[in-house]
Amino acid sequence: KSCSSLHRLSPEVYLKRPATGTHWRLDKILKRKAEEGVKVCVLLYKEVELALGINSEYSKRTLMNLHPNIKVMRHPDHVASVVFLWAHHEKMVVIDQSVAFMGGLDLAFGRWDNSEYRLSDLEPPKSANQAETQPETDEIDGTAVPLTCSASQSQDEVDLSCNALLWLGKDYSNFIKKDWTQLDQPFQDNVDRTQVPRIPWRDLGAVHHGKAARDLARHFIQRWNFTKIFKNRYKGDFYPYLLPKSHHTADMLPFTIPGASKASVQNQFFISCSDDKIIHNTIGDAIVKRILRAHSEGKKYRVFVVIPLLPGFEGDIAQGGGNAIQAILHFTYRTINRGEYSILSRLKDHTLHSHSEALLIGGQQQTLNVYLISLLVQDQWTQYISLCGLRTHSQFGQSPVTELIYVHSKALIADDRCYIIGSANINDRSMRGNRDSELAVLVEDEERVPSVMNGEEYQAGPLALALRKECFSVLLGAKSEPVLDIDDPVSDHFFLNVWNKVAHTNAIIYEKVFRSLPLDSIRNFRELLEHVNIQNLSQTDPEKAREELQGIRGILVHFPLHFLCDEYLLPPLKCKEGMVPVEVWT
Repeated sequence: KSCSSLHRLSPEVYLKRPATGTHWRLDKILKRKAEEGVKVCVLLYKEVELALGINSEYSKRTLMNLHPNIKVMRHPDHVASVVFLWAHHEKMVVIDQSVAFMGGLDLAFGRWDNSEYRLSDLEPPKSANQAETQPETDEIDGTAVPLTCSASQSQDEVDLSCNALLWLGKDYSNFIKKDWTQLDQPFQDNVDRTQVPRIPWRDLGAVHHGKAARDLARHFIQRWNFTKIFKNRYKGDFYPYLLPKSHHTADMLPFTIPGASKASVQNQFFISCSDDKIIHNTIGDAIVKRILRAHSEGKKYRVFVVIPLLPGFEGDIAQGGGNAIQAILHFTYRTINRGEYSILSRLKDHTLHSHSEALLIGGQQQTLNVYLISLLVQDQWTQYISLCGLRTHSQFGQSPVTELIYVHSKALIADDRCYIIGSANINDRSMRGNRDSELAVLVEDEERVPSVMNGEEYQAGPLALALRKECFSVLLGAKSEPVLDIDDPVSDHFFLNVWNKVAHTNAIIYEKVFRSLPLDSIRNFRELLEHVNIQNLSQTDPEKAREELQGIRGILVHFPLHFLCDEYLLPPLKCKEGMVPVEVWT
């Protein structure tokens, strides 16, 4: 039996690339297995159609028409349950209650990617009929696809002839330029792939076997049976009740990862720092407390935060990005560095206060130049926390192009000994427990392997260490020449001269070549409008731009902390985004 619990699902998504046949297309796989007698149960989020155009009705209808062994339920019924604001956000596939896949990845268009994070796929798109007539094979593996051409071929030939067909139809996406529409026509392009680079997708997932998989299966079964009981249309025998395999229930684990030396966070959202009014989750507060503790003890502590450079909503950022993008930016910056509750504001205020208190002579407060003191201490936070996004570049014909890489991961790695992977974002929607439904796993290594932390011998967990080094290697391009040493993430050399230096250098080059948004130098809408009329180096001198881009290493860039900092970014009440409760954005 196969069980899937997903936020969204595209029946025509390919599980192996390139898409040269239909053998590895999801709907074909499910149909093939259903014909072999496998029972397939799929639980999908039933969206509010005016707010989210994922067309789950089409997904349900398509799968149900494949074979009687495939059962699909959607949840919730918004009117009956009075649930309009919250989403079924879990992503999970369980097979025979013995193998389970979970994390941040939906089986949907736009999600498939690899560590190359390609921006183009310019082989002419094939229609559904053409795709159907291609020879079926189960020998295709994306890792064996030739992705480069001989030196004798021109750049145009490389783009148009040598690229493997990795993203067919609506799988090729740039959802900030144009969100998905007409998903019932999956093989029609959603954007012009000859003009618009795709947005690469970064995600993390995990596979579980044995007891952990059975626990995930039990979770799915509980949700499935609840949906069957709750919705009248599912109460008949057509939709079966499910029974879990027998196993014991694990003890409840405390929800805490203290992190003795470092924490690495990759998340789609970063909305935290409680004020007990609008924001309630305290993840940001915990980061502040842990950094202040390290500061007071004179110890090193590093926090690596990687989030999207822009929220994943449709909108022209050159025109301000649209109300949805601005709303998420407002709460993201409120968490990071704007307002009294933000992480950096609290760190700066505490540091300034502690330095002022230290300058006492004879019991009397000296006359201090507060401005000079603030200049002295305001950047001390950079010794503890780094805030970054991801960006890459490529060629479209003779022109260099760039695009952000969308961080959709929901992961935290602490001390190279434990990690969390799941569907939960850092926001109240995921963390409050009574809003979006979420799923995550905490993995704690029981074995130890020799490692190094802050120049000293350290016993790390093999799984957590391997995951952290793989993530850092991809983000930093660590395997490129000269090879970077990423063994010690806490040392000053790595944190300042590797991680932050790479992020800073990349950001400077991308600004010089593309003036790509968002930028620190653009602090209001007037400067944003002026920015649109200025040509960048990639347009005026493509050859010089290509030379500059040789200095790019990896995909890491610093997150622009001052973008539109002079503007109030919450949507006005007169627009539809301003009419919805503020909790939708948090």
